[in-house]
Amino acid sequence: MNGPEEDPAAAPRPCDDTGTDDALDFAAGAAGGPRVLWEMTARIRLHSDTHIGSADDTSRATADIAPLDRDPATGRPRFRATTLAGLLRRHLAERLGDERASAVAELFGEAAPRSAEPGPGASVPSALDIDDAVAELPPEAGVTVRAGNRVDPGSGAAAPGAVWRMETLPAGTAFTLTLRLHVGEGQSEGRLLALAALAADGLAGTGPGVSIGARTARGYGAAACEGWHTLRHDLGTPRGWADYYALTWRQRRDRAHRAVAERCRSRPGARETGLSALFSERLETEPALAAAVGADYSRTLADYGTDDRRRDELALTLHLAERPTDALLGPADAGPDAHAHRPGLLLVGEAPGLDTLGEVDRAHLRRPAVGGDGAVQWRPTLGDTALFALFKRMSRRLVRDISGESGAAAGEWSDDSAARRLHARWWGGDADVQSAPRASAVRLRRAAELTGGTPQRTTRVTIDALFGDSVDASLLTDDVHAGGSAEVVLDVPDPDDAVRGLLALIVRELHTVAMDAVGGGTGAGHGRITVSRAVLTSRGPGADAEPVDLVAAVDDPASADRAAAESWLAALRTALAPDAGRRRSADP
Repeated sequence: MNGPEEDPAAAPRPCDDTGTDDALDFAAGAAGGPRVLWEMTARIRLHSDTHIGSADDTSRATADIAPLDRDPATGRPRFRATTLAGLLRRHLAERLGDERASAVAELFGEAAPRSAEPGPGASVPSALDIDDAVAELPPEAGVTVRAGNRVDPGSGAAAPGAVWRMETLPAGTAFTLTLRLHVGEGQSEGRLLALAALAADGLAGTGPGVSIGARTARGYGAAACEGWHTLRHDLGTPRGWADYYALTWRQRRDRAHRAVAERCRSRPGARETGLSALFSERLETEPALAAAVGADYSRTLADYGTDDRRRDELALTLHLAERPTDALLGPADAGPDAHAHRPGLLLVGEAPGLDTLGEVDRAHLRRPAVGGDGAVQWRPTLGDTALFALFKRMSRRLVRDISGESGAAAGEWSDDSAARRLHARWWGGDADVQSAPRASAVRLRRAAELTGGTPQRTTRVTIDALFGDSVDASLLTDDVHAGGSAEVVLDVPDPDDAVRGLLALIVRELHTVAMDAVGGGTGAGHGRITVSRAVLTSRGPGADAEPVDLVAAVDDPASADRAAAESWLAALRTALAPDAGRRRSADP
């Protein structure tokens, strides 16, 4: 919880580390409470739109806009301590697995069972104490209201009336997080320190780490840590006790915030490698700290440091372009122009900006993005919802075709269909009268930013369907984006060969002649996406990364990549066989 606001001038003066101070006279050492206290301060930066929902259900506006959570006193957007604790706990639990859940409870505490008798030992308190963090918005952008429309997975069109609106924090927003690790008598400082570091490594911004807020499967809430500051207080000594307790909460916070801000200024645009790596560096350079905690810290990292999650990463390079048919059917010596991508147009609509208001009716979506130097720039995007809907729609079509159910109407997809179960497992399922909505397992790591290309203004008229004439006073002007490319990563937890085969087919569709498109104007040829690079990397405990080039699997029938993909396709066909559901229910 946040501490009270205090006047620094009225606070006691902290002791001077270089000499004796009167403040040490009353600091005889800790008589109770923690034996050692670690202050750990991190500065994280958002790299995509983020919505942290309000804790107050009554705060939804009359316009049905989902609001951000805000500090009740100041009204500034905040990142609640309970939200951060839940994200870190979940990250550590997923990393360690169910068989090592006791280590998670050791760090984050464990509530007493409802049937337990009240008394000491009924619950385990958390060793971590966390403060709320207030958002620091970038000067180039502010809180905006994102509006969108649910895309029907069957038709690819916007579902009527399924509109959502919510406040979002822009990319470039920063939070300074404050965590305190309490080490009590009889507890291993090195063990708790290692567990806290492994949990906090989820903020590093690499791999399937911590994503913040809502719609994270669509790429929202991507964040990366830019710097850490750590400070150890030995509360069993007068100097360590006074260095912590002789300062007010606000003075301690400001001291840590200045230190971590200075570290970030000294290395602009850099990402922190992780808290566990920083602690390991400190143990190598500080012999006293290594003697106190080094053995237990190293032993815990050896026991729990391996990431036991099975997961796949599909790294894609997407181009806003179309691969011409003659590149596939024409002769090999047709010349380089026959095989070149033909740039296309994209319109994921949003309201025009103030500089073009009154000149255009719609503009292509542009969002703040954090550059390599840490500066925030406005860039065109592929559209998070539109891109995820493209993958989901292609998956739906492919599994229906393979299973032989493509002839049935979308509403007639039976509940016991193997194709429906496989699709819902990986891409999520909609609510119906018999089941609740199911979240997607496949996740877009972050929203896709377009690099290259150029903005373009197009003007069109409406054609009367009966007479074929243009309709008077029906002139539409759009600001679209032409060409460009984007780097996209899909995370697939606990994968099997069937979903790998499905991803290989999606890549084949996008690498050859795509039948699907994103955004508006798809009937006129807009929104064509082509993939030029697709590498599927499987990761697991104790195993080296195994990359498979899915583009090579499509282009080269004799490659080892094709052999791997063929085995996955066989597993996909088996999983989609009509009797797959009956076989699964008969398994012990």
